[in-house]
Amino acid sequence: MIKNILIILVVFIFVGTTSYFIHLYTLVDDGTFKPLLKSAYLFHGFFSLGLLVLFTILAQFKNFFDQLGFIYMGLLVFKIVIFASLFYPQLLGDNLLPQFYRASLLIPVIVFLPLEVIFISKLMRSKKA
Repeated sequence: MIKNILIILVVFIFVGTTSYFIHLYTLVDDGTFKPLLKSAYLFHGFFSLGLLVLFTILAQFKNFFDQLGFIYMGLLVFKIVIFASLFYPQLLGDNLLPQFYRASLLIPVIVFLPLEVIFISKLMRSKKA
């Protein structure tokens, strides 16, 4: 279990920082958008990492393992709601960003969501076998 958590941690740190710096130096010109982009990457990275560590621990218990798919769907909706509420002023509220930057805030979702799905499906397959 500790080995799996360390692998997840290393992969998330590597992919998250690589994606952040590529995103920062290729798509972002505005200095005022950089802190917002950093916040988006940190939010998605830590939420996804925490979710996977929680799932790795919960997979050890039979009664939780059978419900992990449903728990994941609920937490995914919760993650979207929290993200939308934290970044509401920039996405839909008073401090609207240009469309390019609003769309650019979705890149962390596109980076971390497949990682979540890959690790959770790998975890569930390994426990079923």
